[in-house]
Amino acid sequence: VSYEYDQLLRTEALGNFKQLVHDVTTSGAMLFYLNGYLNTASAPDENYAREVMELFTLGEGSGYTESDVQAAARVLTGWTVRETDALGDPVLPYTAFRPGQHVTTDKQFSAFFNNTVITGVSGPTAGETELAALLDMIFAKEEVSKFICRELYRFFVHGEIDAATETDVIEPLAQVFRDNVGAPDQMRIVVRALLTSDHFFSAQVR
Repeated sequence: VSYEYDQLLRTEALGNFKQLVHDVTTSGAMLFYLNGYLNTASAPDENYAREVMELFTLGEGSGYTESDVQAAARVLTGWTVRETDALGDPVLPYTAFRPGQHVTTDKQFSAFFNNTVITGVSGPTAGETELAALLDMIFAKEEVSKFICRELYRFFVHGEIDAATETDVIEPLAQVFRDNVGAPDQMRIVVRALLTSDHFFSAQVR
């Protein structure tokens, strides 16, 4: 699963960010690493639900609540990693969704997410259906674009972002992110905009 995860990041790093988050969420490596395979209807595990908001999309302190983390954890119940086939023979690990381990009731989110309710679904497609709804809800927040662009800036340009940089660089770059939200090469467009900007080549940055 580690090899597949490494390949996933290499393949999708400059692709569509929402697709990357979806594929990371259902990857075997992440299901192991952040306890997704232990996230069941009887004992929802909040580990990945918390990190997907805090580290991967919105950022700590952006406005989501503890109840949002708990609701997201319930959305994500049922995913696991299997290492045997239907006959019990060992195979390379693969991701599977277990409908019987999924919370099928509705999931209520806070005012930060406009009091969104993700309707509970049952059956074999419930995992994908509710995951799509969760990502749609998260990515509707402008905070995602700003958080990701700040992370790119800190990695490629400078570790500190002052008020002028936030206004002159981060906000326009976040708009590029949002304008290309459906593009298959969204992140390539955003990174190119940053690395070819006048700011990147300014004497201050150099």
